[in-house]
Amino acid sequence: MDDTRPDYERFERRQLAQDRDNQRVQTVDVDESKARRIAQDLRAAGTVKAVPEDQCLLHRPSSERFDSDTTLVHFHRGWEAATDEA
Repeated sequence: MDDTRPDYERFERRQLAQDRDNQRVQTVDVDESKARRIAQDLRAAGTVKAVPEDQCLLHRPSSERFDSDTTLVHFHRGWEAATDEA
């Protein structure tokens, strides 16, 4: 019976790792048009402010600046995930 225990533990660890991966924020699925829509929603919510004179987007909660909607969205999703875990 001791021979099966390591296999069971390895299986359980893999299952737990898959569960964690499924709960994490996914950013791979963000293309340019989707990023533009999300960035517009963030601006409407007041989370992001356009800074015309610097031609950038300001992420208000972190004070980070971005020149790309896609980069902003990837950062914001990571920032949300980090603040949710804290």
